[in-house]
Amino acid sequence: MSGPDGDWLDVAGVHDLVFRQPGWKSDRSIRLIGSVAEALPTDSALNHRPGYVSAVGIWRDESIEVEAISAEIPAPEPRALWREPPCPAPPGGWRHGTVDLDFDLGDLESSGAMVHPVIFRPSEDQEVLVAATDVDAVSRELSLKMPRQLCVVPSRFTRAQLDEVYDVLHAKWRDWRLESFGTSSDEQAQPFIVIMMFRITAEIAEWADALPEGLVRLDPTLNPA
Repeated sequence: MSGPDGDWLDVAGVHDLVFRQPGWKSDRSIRLIGSVAEALPTDSALNHRPGYVSAVGIWRDESIEVEAISAEIPAPEPRALWREPPCPAPPGGWRHGTVDLDFDLGDLESSGAMVHPVIFRPSEDQEVLVAATDVDAVSRELSLKMPRQLCVVPSRFTRAQLDEVYDVLHAKWRDWRLESFGTSSDEQAQPFIVIMMFRITAEIAEWADALPEGLVRLDPTLNPA
């Protein structure tokens, strides 16, 4: 965004879908210093239509001394596919046919027995609930309700460990300039918390390094080139 106050790169990754006047920029915008307008790719007219660019340069504490601007942005990390459940298929294979798995897990989640559920889809008409959890407790509760649709694996992390991370993130939301965070699962149904943020400071790095390996994944907007 170019204006009387200079050139800015808005790096907000979460948008509230509220209409804004032309020239508006979020509080996550970074001042760009240098010959920015001349360097913009011709197919990335930021003032006229939505577009994405990456800026490379020297970080000058809330601004970037621009060395290069490109329409090529870093590729995001590949997401888990959640296709083949991490359990051996039951006799007769995984159940076919559409069955609603969106039901109340009740005490299993509130007690922490089920850490994080995710639905795997081996094919278009197969859905398998995979739960990283206390194996015995969840198997007893759900095996009869979900014949040939349940896969239960031990979780690397407990619900209490996830909750402790969330407590820190809520408390540090503004100080660490966090944008969003939430629980996801890898292809083995193991839970982790992904955190979108402006940049990784020394304080954030020290906190993350002290956590069990794999519990959090940091996704900063600002990265070393």
